[in-house]
Amino acid sequence: MNVAILGLGRFGSQLARELGRLGVDVLAVDHDGAIVNTMVESVLLAAEGNVEEVEFLESLSLHNYDSVVIAIGSDVATSVLVTLTLKQRLRLDHVVAKASSNEHTRALELAGADVVVNPESEAAQRLAHTLGSREISDYMALGGEQGIARVRAPYSATGKAIGDLDIDGRYNVFLLARLREDSVSFNPALDETVQQGDTWIVAGRDDQLRALQQ
Repeated sequence: MNVAILGLGRFGSQLARELGRLGVDVLAVDHDGAIVNTMVESVLLAAEGNVEEVEFLESLSLHNYDSVVIAIGSDVATSVLVTLTLKQRLRLDHVVAKASSNEHTRALELAGADVVVNPESEAAQRLAHTLGSREISDYMALGGEQGIARVRAPYSATGKAIGDLDIDGRYNVFLLARLREDSVSFNPALDETVQQGDTWIVAGRDDQLRALQQ
């Protein structure tokens, strides 16, 4: 897999480093040469240039990449323009664009972006669902007031077999996986005993996920 990232602000730089750590071949691009230099050891290729210039974009051979990420969230006009160029002129198959607001998201969708991400909105949503809760440590919305959460297994469940808990009936959530230290068990066996400190990955309605900790 290979990915090109256009824009090396905090989001783009972190994404590039994490992809590189995962063994993905990354092309990191920014107009600031100093920033580009800091990425040289973290990615396969790094390039300095103005992504608003079509000729520069064409020189990057972006058709050779599985995905191109436009990580320019602060400059709405530039991110929309680059999205239009990549989708309408260069005809790239998979373009991911970073948005900074709902209006920005809509503009990127109209420009043809295949995927639009809004890290600030997603982070705020996760925080809203975990703030004030010692049991819910992560959350992902599924839409319609439903989501997937990472929660500490209820203390009352300790020492009991999962099958005896009737999790979907009693707690109204679905147990997807169990985490214990460095081990992960997907769809854990019904005869598995819950241990203190276990973490569950569960899916359900938001109010039911929060009630699980009580």
